[in-house]
Amino acid sequence: MSDALREQLLKAGLADEKKAREAQKALKQKQREQRKGGKKAKAAAQPSPEHQRLAEERRLKAERDRALNQQKEAQKKQKSAKAQIEDLLKRHGQSTRDGEIPFHFTEDNKVRKLEVTPAQQQALSAGRLAIVRHAGRYHVVPADVLPKLLERDGGMFSYRAEPAAGAGDEDDPYKDFPIPDDLHW
Repeated sequence: MSDALREQLLKAGLADEKKAREAQKALKQKQREQRKGGKKAKAAAQPSPEHQRLAEERRLKAERDRALNQQKEAQKKQKSAKAQIEDLLKRHGQSTRDGEIPFHFTEDNKVRKLEVTPAQQQALSAGRLAIVRHAGRYHVVPADVLPKLLERDGGMFSYRAEPAAGAGDEDDPYKDFPIPDDLHW
């Protein structure tokens, strides 16, 4: 409010001295805040090199923390999968301690031998049982457990005989000639 206008209002009795001083004080306060706000806006528009450095450090730390958390999660999943595999093998694995018949299979183009029982040999040949290698040992498991194991560790060695396609075929010329029980090869 200009001084001349203030004086005229005071003389006319429309305003008193106290209200005029409060209005003047409020006006100066508003102008001060606008000036300070302008400086802050300029400072925010152009951050100092120190603020830029601190912001970059925070960003890098956040990236490192994120990578570390992902690594820990992957380790947890791997440990959990290993425990699940061991549990499945413990529950469904069949003992080969009493095995007396060698069962031959290939792993990495090498012929391997596992001593099994006669019932296990027939089931392995028919594809009802499978062989898996875990922790340096071979385990005999039912064929329906094999997908569960491979789901948890896709790189695990597994062997399962494919059932012969022509086993029940009517065009088989040797269907009338059964294989003797005492023939082992």
